[in-house]
Amino acid sequence: MNQVSKISLISRSYTYSSIGVPITEEHKKDVFAFVFSVGRSEFFNAGQHGLKPAAVYAVRSTEYGGQSEIESDGERLSVYRTYARADGRTELYTSRRKGANDDIVGS
Repeated sequence: MNQVSKISLISRSYTYSSIGVPITEEHKKDVFAFVFSVGRSEFFNAGQHGLKPAAVYAVRSTEYGGQSEIESDGERLSVYRTYARADGRTELYTSRRKGANDDIVGS
């Protein structure tokens, strides 16, 4: 892969209405990121923990604020691991959510 892509870092804030009902607000921050394929060992290790690795996104560390989700090309991805690099970028390791409708290997 190794390309530049525009992604959205997604964070949430929670408030309560006047009668105590929780209200969730999403906040999106658009940033540019380098996109890398997931390595073989990362793919294997994440799979052992029930994750489906999608890609690695390298964003400027100053732009990343601990968001746990991103949106890339209309797809929501969860950030399951981060790595702060020496060049001022943070790598976001993302995964697709496993669901009940996923194909089962061997069936």
